[in-house]
Amino acid sequence: MKQLQTNQVSGAILVVLPKFIGDAINTLPAVALLRELYPNNDIHLLARPYMCDIFARDTQYRINIIRDTRYDKENKQSSFALAKSLKQYKFNMAVLLRGSLNEAVLCKLAGIKFVLGYKQNGRGPLLSHGLKLNQNHHYIHRYCQLINDCHNKPFERYSLPQLSYEQTDKIVKDDNKKSIAVYFGGKNKGPRHYPLALAKQALITLSEQVDAHFYLVGDPSETTDNQQLYTALQAQHIAVTDLTGKTSLVELVDCIAACNLMISIDSGPMHMAAAVNTPCVAVVGFGTSPWSVVAPKNPQFLALTSQSCSLSEEKIIEDIRPTAIAEAGAQLLRECSKS
Repeated sequence: MKQLQTNQVSGAILVVLPKFIGDAINTLPAVALLRELYPNNDIHLLARPYMCDIFARDTQYRINIIRDTRYDKENKQSSFALAKSLKQYKFNMAVLLRGSLNEAVLCKLAGIKFVLGYKQNGRGPLLSHGLKLNQNHHYIHRYCQLINDCHNKPFERYSLPQLSYEQTDKIVKDDNKKSIAVYFGGKNKGPRHYPLALAKQALITLSEQVDAHFYLVGDPSETTDNQQLYTALQAQHIAVTDLTGKTSLVELVDCIAACNLMISIDSGPMHMAAAVNTPCVAVVGFGTSPWSVVAPKNPQFLALTSQSCSLSEEKIIEDIRPTAIAEAGAQLLRECSKS
């Protein structure tokens, strides 16, 4: 593959983000490498509408956000219409951090000269600089390697993702209580969901070790699941606030950043915690990707993975005992209070 020289790219740069928020957060180290290579070029992220506000608050990477109107519920556009609107930016280079054929076609329609991406889903001929994907590489490694290898490997390391956040009044500041964000998911998360009965035991056990105020988070579809957990904790006179469906995605980032600890399944909120440097205990069953390629790279992070021999995907996560979650949470709080 012919190496791309930075002096060949005189115009703006388009970065096409993945569809899921956790994956999109993990692209930020690659964006940081791009910014170092191209300090004076405008860099625009093409993002799904639901995540635009999170990246629009950036204070570190000097990026701009373009709403991907192909997925806009109210003003949905075709790929042709979006490509036409992209032409006004006069993009000279695009970096495809999503692996679909559609993204390569979009860049072709937009007339972008240099298109970097992995050769997958039949899009190799549409790429000016394409790499073969190694499925064993961590997602962050994949994104950064695409930038690094196409530019003759100028970097030896990458930094970790960092999300910008603001103060919030949704989390009560109390020096006597530890604020703990909790996301066990709802039944809509399938085998990643941690069952209600076990979640209840985990939080009750942790509350016996730590003076805690739990904040239940989730989207509106998870209201019923979290309401049951909220009621169970209240019955035990445990401090708990149910924020399920009551925060925007941006507000969710702020809430997680304001907490002393997060307990989460493998999910977007878990990656948010890592990116705002909130200590996190991850409860990992059967996920949508192998855990080894999505696990947050963060020193304030403990992952509890299942050793289950169950043939039922839904039951794999049940082998992670509530006592283990409580012990991990208490351990992280102790360790982080010393640092």
